[in-house]
Amino acid sequence: MKAGAWAEEQIYFDQGDYFQAILSEISSARHSIELESYIFELDAIGMAVTSALREAALRGVRVRILVDGMGTWFTQDRLKNGFEGSRVQFKVYHPFSFPWFGASHLNKRLHRKLWIFDHRTAFTGSFNITGAANRDTGVRVRGGPIHLLSDAFERLWSRDPRKIHRKTRLGWVRLNENKRMRRANVQDLVRRMRESDKRIWITNAYFVPPLFLLRVLCRAGLRGVDVRLLLPARPDHVFMKWMAEAFYRTLLLSGVRIHEYGESFLHAKTLLMDDWVMVGSTNLNHRSLIHDLEVDVVLHEAHSREVLRERFERDLESSRELSLHDLRFSVFSRILQWLLHFFRFYA
Repeated sequence: MKAGAWAEEQIYFDQGDYFQAILSEISSARHSIELESYIFELDAIGMAVTSALREAALRGVRVRILVDGMGTWFTQDRLKNGFEGSRVQFKVYHPFSFPWFGASHLNKRLHRKLWIFDHRTAFTGSFNITGAANRDTGVRVRGGPIHLLSDAFERLWSRDPRKIHRKTRLGWVRLNENKRMRRANVQDLVRRMRESDKRIWITNAYFVPPLFLLRVLCRAGLRGVDVRLLLPARPDHVFMKWMAEAFYRTLLLSGVRIHEYGESFLHAKTLLMDDWVMVGSTNLNHRSLIHDLEVDVVLHEAHSREVLRERFERDLESSRELSLHDLRFSVFSRILQWLLHFFRFYA
């Protein structure tokens, strides 16, 4: 095992398996459960999670839940009522309400999906608490730098930015709580793309990259790196697809291969660059890179790399590879894409 790395890694692609593992950890937790989620629906999965968390709190486990104000706009009141009398502590990050909701709150969302059990086990990735049949990727990690995830939760819960370390060290956990962290993450990502000589395989839900990232991908494709983008054929917001398509011609001409996944909504966020892999909540768009709070973890086990490689190739079988002939070049579509890119910092 590499120094400071996770003691255990387990990757999940199936929603049922992921939440079954979550429920098992809830039932066995003895001291604390911390949860952050962008979306917390009260469907079958949400109700099962809610019931399990209430039971954990009633048996003496300290349960703290932090959800996003926009992601839970329609459910946060019901969630609050559902946890009343159970000792569960519940907070909403940047509550969404008129008329006091400003642009600063609109552009800074809690997009992390994070579970921490007894400060020993953590789950993260792209799974929101919802039964929506998306194609997601999650990971369970144990030991190692779990304390970094616990510290991140504590900082957000207490809203005390002074607890953020002045020096940013990139390792097995990637956080973006301030400009220094964001800059370090992006610089490291660009460096790894520039140094990759075999593959850059990206699975992402919302692909609206900054121009410098677009240039790095194109240069990698031109020098012969196997650069592939696995993107949703039917995103949940159609304008995101229109914005992404504005980059397709440049990418294809540079040798980058683009595949659109059509089996369901592709919501996963994974990176495979040579033998370096990362799983988390970050999209390659301005919202994730500039505004929202995200968390990603780097995995080190050869088995994890192989599982993600196999899943990427399997997803390609449910995808359609695009060519230049598939792109739309009508005057209307180009004007629409041009107009939408004025709003790229909000997408």
